[in-house]
Amino acid sequence: MQRTDRLGPSPTTPNDGERDSLVGLYFRDASRYELLTDGAERRLSRKLTLCYRIISTELALPEETPQTFRETVGSLGDACGFSPRCRRAFHLATACRRKLIQSNLRLAVHIARRYGHHGIPMSDLIQDANVGLIKAVERFDPTRGFRFSTYAYWWISEEVKRCLQRGTRLVHTPENVVDEIRLLHKMSLRMHQSLGRTPSQSELAREMEASPSRIGELRALAARELSTDVPLLEDGSVTLGDSLGAAGQMEPDHPMSDRDRRRTVTSMLGELTDREKDILSRRYGLGLPEPETLQVISDDLGISRERVRQIEKTALRKLQSRFETPEDAFGA
Repeated sequence: MQRTDRLGPSPTTPNDGERDSLVGLYFRDASRYELLTDGAERRLSRKLTLCYRIISTELALPEETPQTFRETVGSLGDACGFSPRCRRAFHLATACRRKLIQSNLRLAVHIARRYGHHGIPMSDLIQDANVGLIKAVERFDPTRGFRFSTYAYWWISEEVKRCLQRGTRLVHTPENVVDEIRLLHKMSLRMHQSLGRTPSQSELAREMEASPSRIGELRALAARELSTDVPLLEDGSVTLGDSLGAAGQMEPDHPMSDRDRRRTVTSMLGELTDREKDILSRRYGLGLPEPETLQVISDDLGISRERVRQIEKTALRKLQSRFETPEDAFGA
């Protein structure tokens, strides 16, 4: 007999909007796995304890090593290189891990649905709830005598809260940064209550023992992202992205255009003598940080400024006779 009283409404009866969605399909899929009874959970815990003991003995792990899937089975590596008894323990522990996850999927769904009114897609909440469930399974120590569902409840809730903290950001914030943002929010609220005003960035930095610039970074990361698809008109004909200009920014094909331009210039300079090519390149700053003056080139080549100007004009006329618009290539 399935125990559904502690989980509230059965996930087999999703809302009308969910019935035909992927989330609705997941609800129905999760309901196929029955919850573990108290007796079944105790038997599974005894199996895990035995498996962990066998693996710990095989690997000669220290006595203080936590008897968890993460610490024992995670230290095993390739089980094929160990004794048959150890390999059987590995496969049994893996099967028990899978059983614990499957039988508690409904618990994860139940916790995720409790936070469904925060504006986060239910699929994201369930995904993070399942991550919390997997973490709980891999950190659960059956030798301590705790109920797994009690232990898993905290891990699942914490992971869902992290999901809420991230919000609907397209780029997920690392967990350690999420923790910093949560601490910043708590500290800001506490100081606001004590000071009667919003604390300054420097005050928060002193309280959190961080630099003011780091507080600014955390505030920027905590800000919600805004989609460029947000409509600006009621009929949706104009979006935020349509109103954003690209002034001062390169076009997507700019790198290719720049490459083609360099090839064209190189081909054009190939029509000149070495001295003409050298002077023209230096006058227009081709391949240089900036163009050089007639005086600089004159001093370097040991010729007069007038002679440098003559060579430059001769080179340009030569290119004009070969190409229609040589000035464009040199930015004239």
